[in-house]
Amino acid sequence: MSHRFCTDLAIARGEPLEGTGAMAERHLFLAWPKGKWRRPRYQSVDMDEALQAAMQGATGNGRYVGLIDRGEETEFRLWSFPDMRSVVASSQAEAAALIAAWGDGTPLDGEALPRRVILCCTDAKIDSCCARYGFPLYKALRAQAAAHGFDVLQCTHIGGCHFAPSVIVMPQRHRYGRLTPAEVPALLETLADNRIYLSAFKGRPDLQPDGQLAEIAAMRWAEARGVSQAQVRIVETLAVEPGRCSVRLRVGDSDLLVRLRQQAFEVHGNCRDLDAGPGKMVDRWLLEQVQAPGESG
Repeated sequence: MSHRFCTDLAIARGEPLEGTGAMAERHLFLAWPKGKWRRPRYQSVDMDEALQAAMQGATGNGRYVGLIDRGEETEFRLWSFPDMRSVVASSQAEAAALIAAWGDGTPLDGEALPRRVILCCTDAKIDSCCARYGFPLYKALRAQAAAHGFDVLQCTHIGGCHFAPSVIVMPQRHRYGRLTPAEVPALLETLADNRIYLSAFKGRPDLQPDGQLAEIAAMRWAEARGVSQAQVRIVETLAVEPGRCSVRLRVGDSDLLVRLRQQAFEVHGNCRDLDAGPGKMVDRWLLEQVQAPGESG
């Protein structure tokens, strides 16, 4: 039987991307050769026990510690987001100490990163989709991003395997999924213009899933009328009945009402889960209507 891919299955099931922008508040990445990445990432090849323990201990409670590989450096460099700092440790022992301190809340004391950063998961050890879809996207980003003022890092698992490729733009902490290499020029042009690339945007991580979807719908409505994304503001969310809600927004000089409903989708979060039987049923918000005074939606 041919291999099945969780990303393909999620698309076939119609599972929406919007409303899935939740993510850790703080990220820390350690340079480690991709050929040595393993699952779990803190047990990758040649890591000593102290480094493994520091990575594992600093992960959780809104924190993520992962690995990156830029291909041209082997030293123990650390990157911290969203504070955009980087430092080179002299040894695994120093890297472990820095990671442990970071996990306890001490900011990484290093140089400020001069450019925004795009993180792209290519971690085949976690999920086949991250290699199948993530690596071609990473190569396209690496070839084009510098001209638009971005650095690009390939990294270990950052969540959302079945929305692969998984991408985070820092320091904004904006998550994207289901991007293709053909979209890279439009993506980079949009990001360089300090706008959100709406067709692959998951939603702002500081909003609840219904707010993420409503804001995206309002931004699309705004752009179609020549109004800036920055002029979209959520006013309140109103529960209409179980499984339905309405979100009031202000868009420029207009009031907007976005109506949403929930629908359950069968979800296999990664390719390994496909062999374990039926997936987990997860409620996702879907857009029903966008309405402004004088418009029917």
